[in-house]
Amino acid sequence: MRTRYPVTTIAGVASIAVCVSLGSAAYLFYPWAFSPMTNWISDLGNTWLNPRGSMFFRADMVVVGIGLSVFFLGLRTLTHGQRLLTRLLIITAQLSGLVASLALAMTGVFSENQQSAHALWATVLFVALAVTVMMLGWGVLSHPGVPAWIGYFALAAFAVDIVSIVARSYWLEWVAVPLLLLIVAQVSYGTLRATRARAGREMGAAREARPAAASSAES
Repeated sequence: MRTRYPVTTIAGVASIAVCVSLGSAAYLFYPWAFSPMTNWISDLGNTWLNPRGSMFFRADMVVVGIGLSVFFLGLRTLTHGQRLLTRLLIITAQLSGLVASLALAMTGVFSENQQSAHALWATVLFVALAVTVMMLGWGVLSHPGVPAWIGYFALAAFAVDIVSIVARSYWLEWVAVPLLLLIVAQVSYGTLRATRARAGREMGAAREARPAAASSAES
């Protein structure tokens, strides 16, 4: 019997699908040349630069922010039966991830042409994401049910995110954002794998317990 898909897996995949779909729609309506060398990704949500397509990008940020909040809440399943350090790392990632989810939604509420508010929430977003990815990376590395390569990839993405925050370069943002989406995809997979492995162990233990209980009743 196969286990149901965990909440984190469903929310992660749905968030990626919405992000790519609405982001692509905003890009299609962008009336000017758009390049990783000369544009921030959030230019797609600028109501002055992209009057017809900005609503897609802004909706994208709000909806994905909500989806990621569910994704991070669902990571609680990775703490079951784990040692204290692993639980603390994952819980810290959940908390900073919820802050990042709120900040992402707020970058949709305040478009790029609302410079002060948008810049504030964008800074909160990238800092909170850096903390989240770092904590997730270490948490996954200490979790026996999740492939270690996901943790190593997360720590590499953390380094790129930090460089993009400090350097404030267009193209680095274009590298950091896809990497963060890949982290969501990988953690969604890792959570599914860990959840099914735990369910398999529980079912095996239950099968072993039945004969023992039956023989005890007979005697």
